[in-house]
Amino acid sequence: MKPCLFIFPFIMRLHHNLSRLLFGLILVLQFFPVKAQISGKQYGYIEPSLRWGHHIPFAQYADYPAYCADIRLGIQTTGEKPWERFFNYPMVGIDLRYEHNTMKNYLHPDAGLMDLGDALSLFGYCNGHLINKKRFQFDYTWGIGLSYWTTHGNPLIGSAMTVHLTVDCGPVFRLSESWDVFARASFSHASNGAVVLPNKGINVLCGQIGCRYHLNGRAPITASDMDTVFQKGNTIYIYEASGFRESNTILDRYCFGNTFEIGYTRSFHPCFRYGAAIDLLFSGENKIMYEYNGELDQYHLKNSFSMAPVATFDIVYGRFMLHIAGAYYIVQPTKYVPKHYLRHYERLGFRYVLDNDKRFFTGVSMKIHSTKIDYIEWTIGANLFNW
Repeated sequence: MKPCLFIFPFIMRLHHNLSRLLFGLILVLQFFPVKAQISGKQYGYIEPSLRWGHHIPFAQYADYPAYCADIRLGIQTTGEKPWERFFNYPMVGIDLRYEHNTMKNYLHPDAGLMDLGDALSLFGYCNGHLINKKRFQFDYTWGIGLSYWTTHGNPLIGSAMTVHLTVDCGPVFRLSESWDVFARASFSHASNGAVVLPNKGINVLCGQIGCRYHLNGRAPITASDMDTVFQKGNTIYIYEASGFRESNTILDRYCFGNTFEIGYTRSFHPCFRYGAAIDLLFSGENKIMYEYNGELDQYHLKNSFSMAPVATFDIVYGRFMLHIAGAYYIVQPTKYVPKHYLRHYERLGFRYVLDNDKRFFTGVSMKIHSTKIDYIEWTIGANLFNW
């Protein structure tokens, strides 16, 4: 079944959701160092591709393949900025992805009968080169954005709008000054960050083939060596991150979550840094659990707080950062801890520096307890001291 047969009818059905898609585009461009006027960029490119694959786990979803079509608009970096040279001249841009799912009337072993509809995703991406030769490259891509689902409210996809994450890798062959062809192994994930439950999420592993057309040829390389002087540095920072999700205890009830963090980072390379921090966390789920068990009169505000030391690692693309962290609770409520909480948690996030002095940043992260998303954190922070 060819995915292109579904694209135009699907887009026509989405005319009343254009405002959501435009919001997604604004959100994506906020976190990526890409000029919005891609068509006006001298060394832009367009990249159509097709994907075919299966949902994970394979055994459970073996009879329900997924078909996808992508169109990317991107720009080639030239090495004008130091991070471009350190990352081997990556390419950045936006991707519009259509996904057709064949899962109809599926009897889930735990959740019962359900359908999985089609999805339209819009996300920003960074395409880097692990190998970068004249005629051959071996590339990787990672991206983040939003998806709209035509069928939702089932255990896999609980809401119409979800986060869309994607990674891929594979060889690229140069045919001419303007044309490339490629093949990739591609993985994508969609979920709503527990805003609406149930929400197991969708994981798709695909093979992908496509071509790339450079609109005005290939970008010239403005610098071929690491001629930028780098000075190692240290930073003390704080940030505030808030979010909400549907209660795991009483459905259709929502709880607030918040993290206040104070931390330290060490920049040991132009594109990498590590650090440590302390998280003070609040979860509204605890009060709901006291209420559920008929003990609301015994609840106190302190019962909703916890604390954890954190280890962090950042990958820095100019003003944009990929943030990875792991933490371990040293203080948790003694009663009615949310059922999916473990002693440890992880954080995967994206941050963007707002000013030239690198004093303020914003971002979005997922707080995760062993693959289960607690909530999506919307972050605002400041670098207090640098030396």
